[in-house]
Amino acid sequence: MLIDKAVIANWALHEIGHFATFSIDGEDELSGQVNLAWQRCLDRCIALHDWKDFRKTFKLVRSADTPENGWVYEFALPGGRVGEPLKVMDQVGTSERVLRHFDREGNYIYANVEQVWARCKFEQDPQYWDPGWRSGFVTALAGYLAGAVLSNTDLKRELLAEAFGTPSREGAGGIFGRLMAQDRASSPMGNQPLAQDPLTTAHASGASGAWYGRG
Repeated sequence: MLIDKAVIANWALHEIGHFATFSIDGEDELSGQVNLAWQRCLDRCIALHDWKDFRKTFKLVRSADTPENGWVYEFALPGGRVGEPLKVMDQVGTSERVLRHFDREGNYIYANVEQVWARCKFEQDPQYWDPGWRSGFVTALAGYLAGAVLSNTDLKRELLAEAFGTPSREGAGGIFGRLMAQDRASSPMGNQPLAQDPLTTAHASGASGAWYGRG
């Protein structure tokens, strides 16, 4: 079964007890409401976390012209990315190294090294979404549609809390909170998110004893 935007949107509509059918090429009021809710919901869900299924590392293409802002090289970021680069590097692979000195202006990275890579977020075709992530998205989308289609604020609040947790959790609870924990836990032990953090590096290279609690 092909699971596309229409299938997922109709699952979400059924979740709130609305059995009209959404179609991707529809021009009715329902289609407009679904399209608006879909993008808002997708943006929120992707922005929550550095999802492995929604990221890709690219070697950036270096421009032929010398930039006029004082940097030696200009590199073009890939089109279609979501938000800022998650990480900019001058070395990748098992010896991945974060680039510390660079600047970004619009869709370009400026640096003084000859090769640069960037890890960016991208939207994925719904048919490739992880089943657990897709289930969470259906619940979240149902929450948005409960407000947009039914004007039912209580149901909207209930479904969004199920998807993201209560407002006090700031999106880190509910279904997506558990998914984020699972995604973090799946990171290779030698490639933890803090492995190249400058504070972590400084501590590992020079500090002794517990660093926390010092004032």
